[in-house]
Amino acid sequence: MWSTPMRGQGLDASPLTYLVVDTEGIAGLDADQSHDLRILTMATLVSSLLIYNSVGAIDESVIEQLGILAATAKNIQLRDEGMADTDDLAKYFPALLWVLRDFSLQLTDSDGDPISSKEYMEKAL
Repeated sequence: MWSTPMRGQGLDASPLTYLVVDTEGIAGLDADQSHDLRILTMATLVSSLLIYNSVGAIDESVIEQLGILAATAKNIQLRDEGMADTDDLAKYFPALLWVLRDFSLQLTDSDGDPISSKEYMEKAL
């Protein structure tokens, strides 16, 4: 499903036209992992930003689903064989925004001291 093209502004105030495309997500009821991988590969190829939307705390199943996103890169081949460096490849892939919905958790370490959301994410991953 996609929207009609919309006009907006980039971060530098330059004119920008964008299109929002909603894929069916990962681990759909009627699909296998290969189907998910094909859809994510296509979305990756046509996007400048991927939004991964998950519900609740970060757990093992969410990490497994993110693994499917990582596997998408294996389906994409570049013609220039000399581009093996990660920095070179990164410019061909869209940015990833991870949205955690319905997430409530006390962000504390094992001693009960407060930690930042970044520290929590690093420990969870």
